[in-house]
Amino acid sequence: MVEGPYSRRVKRNVVQILRFYGFSAMEEVPAMIPEGGYGRVDVVGRKGSITIGVEIVDSGDVARDAKKLVMNGYTYKYIIVLNTSRRVNEISVDGEVVKVLDPDSFEHELRRDLRVPPTHPYFTEKQEPEQDVEFVDEASSTLKELKDELRDIGLETFADDILNAIREIYISREFCAGRFKPLPVGEYTIEGISLEVLSILQRLQLVSEHRRGTGYGRKMFLSLTERGEEIGRAAVTDIINEHKSELDRLVKDYAPEVWLVLRGSLRRYPKEPHIIYELRRVGFSEEEKSPLEILTSIRIDPYTTPYTSPSPTTLFAVFASKTILRNFAINFFKQLEKLGLAVRDYLYDSKGFAFSEVYKAPREVFDYFMARVSPPAQLAQCAQKLGAYYVIAEVSRIVDAPTARKRYNELLQTLEIPEVAIAEVLADMNRRGITSRLVERPDAAPFIVLNEKAFEKYLRERIEEVAKCF
Repeated sequence: MVEGPYSRRVKRNVVQILRFYGFSAMEEVPAMIPEGGYGRVDVVGRKGSITIGVEIVDSGDVARDAKKLVMNGYTYKYIIVLNTSRRVNEISVDGEVVKVLDPDSFEHELRRDLRVPPTHPYFTEKQEPEQDVEFVDEASSTLKELKDELRDIGLETFADDILNAIREIYISREFCAGRFKPLPVGEYTIEGISLEVLSILQRLQLVSEHRRGTGYGRKMFLSLTERGEEIGRAAVTDIINEHKSELDRLVKDYAPEVWLVLRGSLRRYPKEPHIIYELRRVGFSEEEKSPLEILTSIRIDPYTTPYTSPSPTTLFAVFASKTILRNFAINFFKQLEKLGLAVRDYLYDSKGFAFSEVYKAPREVFDYFMARVSPPAQLAQCAQKLGAYYVIAEVSRIVDAPTARKRYNELLQTLEIPEVAIAEVLADMNRRGITSRLVERPDAAPFIVLNEKAFEKYLRERIEEVAKCF
């Protein structure tokens, strides 16, 4: 596989994660290959007697890579697939388990295999890269190169419009540029971008277009080519560098709030991390939801969650950004939008219909702030409490006992919640006549709800208390 910028970034991230957990880690380590002789493994980590082998592939058949990891005898073996719709999968080679996963799931699976205590921070929550001075210079060079090219072909007057369009497409990732108009001749009505700018972007091969949907719902979307991505990233970096004083003022005044809102808004979109903050669901009433309803609407598991790290702190950050920090979050993204670092946009389904109105911001914004802010004090304790209530609320909705037990075990493992935390809550509920105590039989449901109304009231009150702990 030809290594692209995304692959290199993932590889560097894997090395940093392994070093964060005490491993010595190197890229491109010599190793035996199935065909005989020697080749290389993308990343290898070592700590004492424990070894970790990681292969990074674009997509497709991973059988050869799995065989290579097994034959070299690594303690834990991972294949990271850059383009995959599944979060975590396992394959067996000669009786050895090889985990196949997406980039965002690597740290979580590593923690599970190494039995890292839940109180130990995540790498992604503890360390974020500082803005690289060399890249700032590179960004300026990239922008100058485009402006010079436009000047050479007599289109320098369009330079600002071109850069603004590229920046918006870069941030949007899914820029809707046209809607199908069936009459009189069946064509697309261009919107959100001028025809002149669109033509220049196409002729310079900075964008590609695709159409989605059927009938009246068909839409035309723009995405950036590889060179367009470089220019988009450079444009965002240039704006960050230009507005450092305003951004740093937000860091000084609202560090814990910024940390929670950004951590709770970082999602996979479509494969790389991106900031997406939902404003409203299209077509749904704007009835205010209770904190309990909001909590149970959050999907946190290693298979389907859109969030980059299915951890208790992620759960708390998502919950906080949707409840106690809702007004702050909206004002925060409005400020970023004024600076050119966020756009108000929509998410679209496979048929081209908008289903959610959101704010979007690029990963560079996340990196800039996270290099300068720290999580709130007492976050781990608050997150664990909320995680326990989340598990209880989720499992209570499942009628079938084996399914409830399976889901309970999955959530405990995913959220790294100690079972004693669940047992303490259920014991308190049991004293109040609301539920049974924790049931330990593996073939039975984890607990029994005796009074539904009291159960919901108890959880609602406790969840509101946890929100106030921030």
